Amino acid sequence: MMNAGRKFTVLLTMAGLVLMGAYPLQARQVVHYKFLVESEDTRSCIDCHYRQEDDDKNNRCPKNCMVDPASSHPVAKKYPPRGKEKEYIPLKELRKTGLIRLEAGKVTCISCHDVANNIEYHTVVEDRGTHLCKLCHIR
Repeated sequence: MMNAGRKFTVLLTMAGLVLMGAYPLQARQVVHYKFLVESEDTRSCIDCHYRQEDDDKNNRCPKNCMVDPASSHPVAKKYPPRGKEKEYIPLKELRKTGLIRLEAGKVTCISCHDVANNIEYHTVVEDRGTHLCKLCHIR
């Protein structure tokens, strides 16, 4: 049996690891195109999708992938973008849906994609028309 001091040390260590991101609380590993990936970690997305060539038969991300800062939805963009707040669903309402996940207040791959589902492009909702867009955008 662990003494109280040891339990506290273990608990404190675990809390530190969680805060540092080394041991995510809700992480889940899923098989995604034959790879075991963390479904809650944008770095897993970028490791495979960034810098792929357009003619690569395994390319699942177009040339203007969202890791390109010039794309319409670059990774790590603050939500809502400064100066455009009126064009976006308020953050409080966005969080209520539970569909769009932000990392440190920023839009990332996992904001729109969930590798655990089998919807085309692994979007968080089936995107018929502009359904996905309207989760964040007012216009």
